[in-house]
Amino acid sequence: MTRRTRQQFGQLFQSYITNILLFSFAILIYQKSFYYSSFIRTETQNVLIGMVVMYIVFAIPLEMLLPPERRRIEGKGLIALRAVIRFIHDGWRYLRHFSFDRSNPPSITKREKTCILFLMVKFYFLPMMLNFFFGNWGSMMFHWNQFSSHVNVHDLLLGSTFPFIISLFFVIDTIYFVFGYSVEYPAARNEVRSVEPTFFGWVVALLCYPPFNGGVTDNYFIWASQSAAVFDGSLVASYVLQVTALFLLWIYLWATLALGPRCSNLTNRGIVSWGPYKYVRHPAYICKNLGWFVTAIPFLLATDRLIIGVVSLAGWAVIYFFRAITEERHLIADPDYQEYCKQVQWRFIPYIF
Repeated sequence: MTRRTRQQFGQLFQSYITNILLFSFAILIYQKSFYYSSFIRTETQNVLIGMVVMYIVFAIPLEMLLPPERRRIEGKGLIALRAVIRFIHDGWRYLRHFSFDRSNPPSITKREKTCILFLMVKFYFLPMMLNFFFGNWGSMMFHWNQFSSHVNVHDLLLGSTFPFIISLFFVIDTIYFVFGYSVEYPAARNEVRSVEPTFFGWVVALLCYPPFNGGVTDNYFIWASQSAAVFDGSLVASYVLQVTALFLLWIYLWATLALGPRCSNLTNRGIVSWGPYKYVRHPAYICKNLGWFVTAIPFLLATDRLIIGVVSLAGWAVIYFFRAITEERHLIADPDYQEYCKQVQWRFIPYIF
């Protein structure tokens, strides 16, 4: 083993130990903090611990399988930790010797910022997506167990089959996102190029997820969409509604399948131009929102909350519109995305908008 090889293996081992410490610290927060200990399911906690164990066992062997030029000698955890320690050290020294000429203030490089932000993305979204997976799985199995309780075909289709398929779609969707948040590996071609750098971009994304959607967004926008939405007294209208919702959510799932291992919010892990992304730049956002509109119609028409319901759905649409805009502002720095925008000119609806 050459001296350079020993040095590289030493750095690789440092990254390995650093990631284990960071992952263990995250697990501790998930288990002991007031919010996460009540929010995260027991199944999610167990899977997270299992992921750490799998990392301990397989991380170095998988890295050594890569060609030497593709091995990540310095992982994002090590880069981020060194940057934070250096920033604190330089910041303290700067404050102690502060002068009005503001020379040599503490700073973080673009690469270090990307690593820190990605760790924040992983810390926030991974347990949430696992929670969503188990919730969707529970919903899917509930509707599966209801199949035998229906006495006619219409109850079977409208009451169980359609909701079962929708839950199945979201089970598959969340599996892909769990993989995207937990694994970054060159062979999967999902390495992070950049992370959303703006405060506003993070805000509009986080408003769509717990605890912010429950503590902030839902206080102003009521939730009217139902996976088993039907029209009372109109089978035809109910079938049209359910089939339309399934079609829209299938496109949403198709977008997830097209992203594959690159599934992740707030990150650029390579530009995807196939599947529904071949036609519009934000197929998941538009189809998810249209699906919500469609499945909310029975609720809106059956109550006296039509106006507030429409306003709420419009509010969610505005949030997702700004998510699309901030994503494009982030991605446009990538030459691949610039070329993609030339090929796919429409954001949401082909030949219209």
